[in-house]
Amino acid sequence: MKRVIALSVLIFFCLTLIAQEEVTFNFSNKWSRGNSKTKVTFYVNGIKAVKLKNGDTYVYKATLDVSRPVTVKAKFSLNKQEITFTLSQGNKCSLESSFFGGMLDLNLISGGRINPGTGSKSSLLVSKKDLSVSYNSEKVNATDTIRLHWLEKGGKIKGMSYVGGATFTTMNESGMKMTGYGGTFAVTQTYLNFRVPENKPGIRTWSSLVYGFSETFQVYGENSTMTIEGMDPMTSSLLNTEMTLSPNFGFTLGLGKFKNDTKWKGAAFAISYKPSLTFSHSLNLTKNPITGEYDASQDISFNYMGYGFDINFNNYTSNASRLAPKAQSKISFFMLPPIKKVPLFISVGYGLTFYIRRK
Repeated sequence: MKRVIALSVLIFFCLTLIAQEEVTFNFSNKWSRGNSKTKVTFYVNGIKAVKLKNGDTYVYKATLDVSRPVTVKAKFSLNKQEITFTLSQGNKCSLESSFFGGMLDLNLISGGRINPGTGSKSSLLVSKKDLSVSYNSEKVNATDTIRLHWLEKGGKIKGMSYVGGATFTTMNESGMKMTGYGGTFAVTQTYLNFRVPENKPGIRTWSSLVYGFSETFQVYGENSTMTIEGMDPMTSSLLNTEMTLSPNFGFTLGLGKFKNDTKWKGAAFAISYKPSLTFSHSLNLTKNPITGEYDASQDISFNYMGYGFDINFNNYTSNASRLAPKAQSKISFFMLPPIKKVPLFISVGYGLTFYIRRK
């Protein structure tokens, strides 16, 4: 038994050595006028490779198991992005970091293919002007492989999206105190049917059918106290809730032809309809001094005008991508500190999008 185990370990070790090859990484930190002092650090499979100044390039070589995906991470301060990809033949790849809107971005330029359902990005920014702090984090989930397969082969899938958020603000100045709060939660369910065009000579058609619904619930309120010398303080407290139900329907028909094996050129004609039904309720949490009761009001409204028509000349994959955004989770945070006459403001949010195969 011991001999069998030892032989298995030896075979595994030999196979690992066979798969080990030298890989060349061409790293570059794209020059940016607004980020001249930034230094981006690159990591390969968790090991630090190099730290580059603004506009620098570097060639890094490492011996890796080329049968497995490679994970590269770029990091600047508390901003980072990670991508996982499979190497192409030749074992040479090029990666570039850049800054867009102050946020770090990492791109695989050549030498590999991004693994579906992987990748993450996070950023933390502090404004020098008002000392506001913003944090954003995104992570692709495994169901994005379902979306990518659907974009390539067509078929039927179901998309689900959950979005939630909360806000808080407060102000305290001479004679006036105010506190505001709010929250929102939305659920979207979408059924997507996509028929890709056949790669044959002549005019070809493709189509997409989308239907589903969304439900949004919102709540927001305000408490305020006004003090005037010689008078009793005046207080006010309001609470508002709102719920919106919105079915949606869309159909797109594309006409065109293939210029070569991969390039399709033509036009797409799209129609959509998204009416909405809204229930709202407003409640004054301060008693009416005349009636001694809490004032309240309700309202129901229906918007039937949510229709649209569009003509574009994008390829069919681009059109389908707009209907099915990337499967990922998102976290956001923003805080504006109470400096001078600026009120404190805080907001947090979370979103999740994923896909399910349909028969």
